[in-house]
Amino acid sequence: MSLKHMIAIATGGDGDSRALGLSSSLASQHDGVVEVLPIYPDSAADMVALGTSLGATLSEEAIEELVAAERELQGRIEETARAAASEADVVFGSGEGAPRMSVLGRSLRPTLAVSRHAPLADLIIFSQGHLDHGLGRDMFGHCLLGARAPVLVARHDADSLSGAAAIAWDGSPQAGRAVKAALPLLAMASEIYIMQCVTGLDRDATAPEIDPLNAYLKLHGVGEGEAVMVEGEDEGAALIGAARAKTATLLVAGAWGHSRLREAVFGGATRAFLGCKSGPNLLLAH
Repeated sequence: MSLKHMIAIATGGDGDSRALGLSSSLASQHDGVVEVLPIYPDSAADMVALGTSLGATLSEEAIEELVAAERELQGRIEETARAAASEADVVFGSGEGAPRMSVLGRSLRPTLAVSRHAPLADLIIFSQGHLDHGLGRDMFGHCLLGARAPVLVARHDADSLSGAAAIAWDGSPQAGRAVKAALPLLAMASEIYIMQCVTGLDRDATAPEIDPLNAYLKLHGVGEGEAVMVEGEDEGAALIGAARAKTATLLVAGAWGHSRLREAVFGGATRAFLGCKSGPNLLLAH
């Protein structure tokens, strides 16, 4: 169980340091490689397209200023990545060998870049700060639903991953994929809690029994989890509350187990997990 290939999202903003710091630490611990993917917008291309649609042209000076601003963003991302790699004693720059962190060039279509890298990525790492902005939220949704990649939302530093971990278990395929992706992190946890909201379980659609999950965890050398049963009309809030009561620093869960339209209308546990910005680090899979 290890994390050998990770993608860390970067926007050039304040959220980068947490995502890059945690991912470089995981690369150090698992002898892995992190590719940092910049997703800041292409302002120059957008402005040129806007000017063309309006029948106007941008001055050469304006385009140069926009290009310079993008170079500054790219440089800021590289500086943050270099500092994170140095802190974790990870090699910085492209090349062979691990542990290593490198920064990719910004793609004109970041979602296409993710689609190309995600199939062989063990984990894609965002910070909570990335989800506070439209571009980050869109990329997050694409990673989970489009690329079907497991995503870790970093809310705390890397040391937090040695604390207790909680698994929101309902027996769904989404929850199963989350557990499989989380095995290396669960192996790092001091203890594991398997949490169920009994009022939200659908026994007709899934098999939410805990014993098969514990057997799977033991088979992978992770150990058994302690069952924690909660009740509440708001399933997500009940599970988050239980995780916080156990001082869990990682919550592993399936995302959008029901249709996304249904969850958009009625809320859903995923919305509660994402809305708890000061809660545990969050590993989701769809």
